[in-house]
Amino acid sequence: MRFRNLLVCLLLFLVTVSCNHYENNGDSVYYKSWNEGQGSRIKTLYGVDPKKFHLLKYDRYAKDDRLVFFDGDTVQGADATSFEAIGEYYAKDKYHGYYGKDSIRTSRGASFKIIDSYYSTDDNDIFYDTIPLNVVSTQKFRFVFNSGEQAWARWTTDGKYYYYMNFRIPSYDYNNVVLYKNSGGIARDKRWVYFLNRKLNYDDGGKLAIDTIDIPTFKVTGYLDCRDKNGCINVFHGREKCGVSSGRKFN
Repeated sequence: MRFRNLLVCLLLFLVTVSCNHYENNGDSVYYKSWNEGQGSRIKTLYGVDPKKFHLLKYDRYAKDDRLVFFDGDTVQGADATSFEAIGEYYAKDKYHGYYGKDSIRTSRGASFKIIDSYYSTDDNDIFYDTIPLNVVSTQKFRFVFNSGEQAWARWTTDGKYYYYMNFRIPSYDYNNVVLYKNSGGIARDKRWVYFLNRKLNYDDGGKLAIDTIDIPTFKVTGYLDCRDKNGCINVFHGREKCGVSSGRKFN
């Protein structure tokens, strides 16, 4: 049964992949795609020279001598002459790096390279998909936990600050920062608790939501769930009655 389910999943994957492709009949170029919600679609790529159109090494990308495409969408601003695909979702030209069809605007194309599926660098900065982290040091950049985190939601550091995805934890007490694995972005130091790029005492609008969080008794109890001796805390709204959060068990 397990083998049969695996085989079905593999066949569905292969069918889906094979249905998403470029077609060039010598007169026009099309991008054919399929998904469960919309079914089969055919998109004409206008302005393309079929005689010069070709797939790149990673064939979600394609180009002629003027235009570049990713999954049938134009990569705006790309320099077709120097453009090259360096990964399934990554590419570069002489000016910038690209994630999918989007330019990583502050990146430098000449030194741009992939770190992994979500992170890249140009040796001057680190990027989370298209977002610059503005790190202090690219040489000291590393992933904090080697396992047990989702690829798209990981803790990293540059040796001076910690980051959760593209959010910098605003603590200046680096040596005393505690990171909570699989928490959704919760950390603390000796004085403050943080959620993403803000102190947990304040909500997203910058309004004070919690007067005091007791650091010695603070603990994370689940994904986005935490508490101290004074009760439970909602990371978006402040104090709440225990048992009403929808977070999952913390490991």
